[in-house]
Amino acid sequence: MRAHLRLIQFCAGYNVVVHAAIEHGLFARHGLRVEVEHTPGSLYLSEALRVGKFHIGHTGADDVIADVETSGGASDLFLFMGLHSGLLSLVSAPRIRDIESLRGEALAVDARASGFVFILEKTLRAAGVAEGDYQLVEVGGWESRYRALVEGKCAATLLTPPYIGQALGVGCRLLARGDAMMPVYQATGGAASRAWARRNGEALVNYIRAYVEATQWCFNPKNRKACVKLLTKHNGITKAAASETLDQLLDLEYGLYPKAELNIPGIAAALELRAEMGHLGRPLPAVEKYVDLSYYRKAMVERES
Repeated sequence: MRAHLRLIQFCAGYNVVVHAAIEHGLFARHGLRVEVEHTPGSLYLSEALRVGKFHIGHTGADDVIADVETSGGASDLFLFMGLHSGLLSLVSAPRIRDIESLRGEALAVDARASGFVFILEKTLRAAGVAEGDYQLVEVGGWESRYRALVEGKCAATLLTPPYIGQALGVGCRLLARGDAMMPVYQATGGAASRAWARRNGEALVNYIRAYVEATQWCFNPKNRKACVKLLTKHNGITKAAASETLDQLLDLEYGLYPKAELNIPGIAAALELRAEMGHLGRPLPAVEKYVDLSYYRKAMVERES
């Protein structure tokens, strides 16, 4: 009998790994039946994991940090694997020339005090755009922010593939890439409740093992055509756009982590950035407060044995 897992994640191109694991039988091979739902935003995702509505979430490392730090001890969320360091870019409306031109503008974000908002604010400050010179508007996940941008409801936002390409295709401007804004960072990772993980350790280990296997499957050039097909199907984009998205996802310097390992220095950078933006006190908590690598290590040992 397969273990039933409920996964919640943002609507994004990097979900191709999950789609591959489901549609090409990799989860099933490891005794799992995975049901997937998209989240409207990070706050919803964190709460849904906390109350047990979902078992596993793919969300920003800073979302986990924020939930743990602001819950008054009620949150036991933790990170168990990493997906990527950002894959994001700051994209603006066609009328915006540069970052300095964002003064007095509305900027679309997921949430005001978690996720990638601090990368955005750090980038603005570096360009001389001070807090108070712009307005942050909470609109939710990647797809919602893309729509807000192309519909003229905001001047700029952070996007990931395929939304970056789609926005540029209708005249929007690329202002900055994520690796330029934050060279070291843990963006999206796998998260769960510690209590749930203790009760379901075998299922979590099998999930990690299957996810890593699916990531490797996506990196295999023999499966490129199948990956493009998955991206086209699940993102409603053209074959050309899907191919471009896949190239970004498989970029070894910028894209998916080939073995879905957590970027520990990247989590430390997320903590430092949160403190720099005034949302975390010093001395900084240890990274281990938000991480448990035991499940990943077990999955990798068993996978390689």
